[in-house]
Amino acid sequence: MTAKTYLGDIIGGSIMLRESRLIAQLLLQHPDDEAWEREIVEGNLLQKSSIHSVKRMASTLRKRLEPMQNAFWSQLLTAPDDLARQMLMLAVMCQSPVLIDFMATEVADARRMYREAMRSEDWPEFFASRQRVITGLERFSPSSIQKMGSNIFKILADVGYLESARSKRLKAVYLLPEIREWANRLNCPKAYEAMEAAR
Repeated sequence: MTAKTYLGDIIGGSIMLRESRLIAQLLLQHPDDEAWEREIVEGNLLQKSSIHSVKRMASTLRKRLEPMQNAFWSQLLTAPDDLARQMLMLAVMCQSPVLIDFMATEVADARRMYREAMRSEDWPEFFASRQRVITGLERFSPSSIQKMGSNIFKILADVGYLESARSKRLKAVYLLPEIREWANRLNCPKAYEAMEAAR
């Protein structure tokens, strides 16, 4: 596996519930490049302060959501927030296997050892261990590695695995049954297994 395949676009941000729903709504219209640009840039669909920010965020969310297809986008728009957050975590995991790996090892291990919280060092230590086996990970700067870790802890907090990204205190999570169904439909069973192991 290459670094690009392993990381996906995890550096692009956390799950961004509100913005993800807006992108899902736009994807349901199957816009061509011109319509996409018009909605994202001219219409400032995501309501960001700079064109650069809005383009970057829209690109990240499109990469995550586009492979999920119509039924997923439709449910994301109507699902209660807790289900929508778990769906978005699943979408991130399918696109960024690094999150599957981190949850199945570091978070699951912390649960097994009855630790009260994750440690700030868990991410850099994990990343360093993967640099030895995945080609290309050694090219990332310390600031990029830190940004990826911040996003991962934020995702874990957004979905309820952590009390907050700052405290990193572990919390119990109830996985909704729809998530197993979606993981199977999307041919991403390892994502569900990691979510289950880390809860």
